[in-house]
Amino acid sequence: MVEQVLQWPYKAGYNFEVEKVRLELYRLLNQFLAEEKLSKYTTNDSWLFHAVDIVGHFFDIETQRILIQAAVVARIKDDNEDDSRLKLSEFETTCGTLFENLAEPVEVQLSLREACNKIIHALSFNYDVDNQTSTNIVNPVIYLYGMRGRKEWKASLNIIDFVKHYINNVV
Repeated sequence: MVEQVLQWPYKAGYNFEVEKVRLELYRLLNQFLAEEKLSKYTTNDSWLFHAVDIVGHFFDIETQRILIQAAVVARIKDDNEDDSRLKLSEFETTCGTLFENLAEPVEVQLSLREACNKIIHALSFNYDVDNQTSTNIVNPVIYLYGMRGRKEWKASLNIIDFVKHYINNVV
C-alpha cells in the first residue's frame, strides 16, 4: 500500500461541507420548534399520538447526533484557525449557562466553544419540559451533565442561541 498525499485543491487537514452542517442545524432547530405544534395536534388525534409515540425516540437520537457532529466540527475548525481574530473566543457567543462545580454552584455564561466542549464530554443530558399541558412539550433547552476531574458540572444549553451563534461564527 502507498500513502496518498492530497495535492491542490485540497487543503491539509479536515475539510468540512459547511452546507451539510447548516442543514443539520436547521433540522435540529425545527425539531425543537415543531414540538409545541405537534403536541397540539396529538392532543385531539389518538392515531397521530400513537404514530408520534412510535417514532418519538428519534428526537433523542437526532438531537444527540446533530449536537455531537456540530460540536466536533466547531472544535476542529476553531483549533485549526490560524488567525486569532477569527477564534470563537473573540466573539460574543453566549448560548446558555454553566455551573463548573455543582458542589459550589456559581453560574457563568456558556460560550459556544465551551458548549461544544460540554456536548462532547457530557455523561448525560435532560430536556427542559413544559408540563403544564396534557402532553409534555420539549422546550429548546438541554441540560448537560458531566465530570471534570472530581468536579461535577451542569450546563444549560439554549438550542436557539447555539444554532444562531454557530451559523454566524462557525459555518
